[in-house]
Amino acid sequence: MGLFEELASKFGFQNVEPFKEPTIIIDCKDFRKEWEGQLKGEGCKILVSDFLGRSCFLIRKPQASNNSVNEQPTPQPSQQNSNVFESITELIKEGKTFKEIRESLGLTHAQLMGYLSNLKRRGVLNSVGWIPERRKRKASTREAKNEPAKPSLNSSNLPVREMLEASLKLLDSHPKVVRLLLEKCLEALT
Repeated sequence: MGLFEELASKFGFQNVEPFKEPTIIIDCKDFRKEWEGQLKGEGCKILVSDFLGRSCFLIRKPQASNNSVNEQPTPQPSQQNSNVFESITELIKEGKTFKEIRESLGLTHAQLMGYLSNLKRRGVLNSVGWIPERRKRKASTREAKNEPAKPSLNSSNLPVREMLEASLKLLDSHPKVVRLLLEKCLEALT
């Protein structure tokens, strides 16, 4: 049993982001200087950091031997991108919508927009014949309820009586407005 395992049994493991491996957290006052060399000899990574408001040593042991056997090597980013570009192009040819493409490839909205922008710049989208569909504008609440607009004072659909009442109120202060209202009344009567 190595020192790492002894410390794990004494202090326990915690999952700490962004590490993939379980991590041992030891307060600075509990950590002994002589452990550092021995832990590094066992292949451990040691980080001194503020953790939950206290200075601590974060000790983790990468599982390199297990990962190399079980996992396949990750493809290069350019190779991944070309596969995504090809997949997007194929899905567009199949007639899929933006949302269907995004969901089938597991991309975010922004990621797919970036890929489409790149494809458009290279002329791939034009060659495939893809034209983005624009969202239709939602009707305003007034249009949705089919409510007519409220008439203004100088519109001819306002009853003559209301225009005459308004002109009486405005006669002294706004004679030009009253004249206009009376003209509208005449128009409505004829």
